[in-house]
Amino acid sequence: MSVRLKGTDSAIMIRWIPKYTTVERFLHWVHTASFIPLALTGFVLFAPWLEPLAQGAAGVTIRLIHRIAAVFFGGVPIVYAILQPRRMVLNLKEFLTFSRYDLLWLKGAFPYYVLGRHEEMPPQPRFNTGERLTAIVLVLGTLIFGLTGLPMWFLKGVMPVWLFQLAVIIHDLMFIITFAMFMVHFYLAVVHPMMWQSLVSMRYGVVSESYARAHHAMWYYGEKRAKEMWEQHRREVGH
Repeated sequence: MSVRLKGTDSAIMIRWIPKYTTVERFLHWVHTASFIPLALTGFVLFAPWLEPLAQGAAGVTIRLIHRIAAVFFGGVPIVYAILQPRRMVLNLKEFLTFSRYDLLWLKGAFPYYVLGRHEEMPPQPRFNTGERLTAIVLVLGTLIFGLTGLPMWFLKGVMPVWLFQLAVIIHDLMFIITFAMFMVHFYLAVVHPMMWQSLVSMRYGVVSESYARAHHAMWYYGEKRAKEMWEQHRREVGH
């Protein structure tokens, strides 16, 4: 695709590479749209200083919104498993695959993304280390929210008090972890100026060839070639 530069007669060619399917993009936004009201209503129910808001008719409404959002949030992986099971398994396999290059990525992530020291990062597959860690937290979070939230919803007054309280504690701890990871993900995907194509990929399903080369070399070149190129680069710069 060619893009004409504003105010000039020049144009540049951009090659777009598919990264996400239409189903994945749709479910991602459903997950996001359900997580936000879950987080907001959950925070009201969680924070002691907001307890007055969780009482009376307002409390009933907040709990209703929380439960409706929870149905959509929990339904996303089920729909994904039904519509694209092979794709889901492949993604889960990649989420759980780590190497020493991920340790190098974690070591360089803060200087690179926060301090603006734009040194070359180690090669990454279709999902970089941060994306895979985020995915693992969200997958575990979805499971734990379901395992604790459903009993809290349907078995209150039936299950032992100590077990109900334990479910509440685990549910709240998982909320803190997932919300923290969500904020990091939001910063890198939406706010960070270098990562704007990650947002584009979730809107249109594609990233540019140059972005794939720079941020997902193992995906673009293949794992073996990307590692060889990285090791050669490190030798050249004396690392």
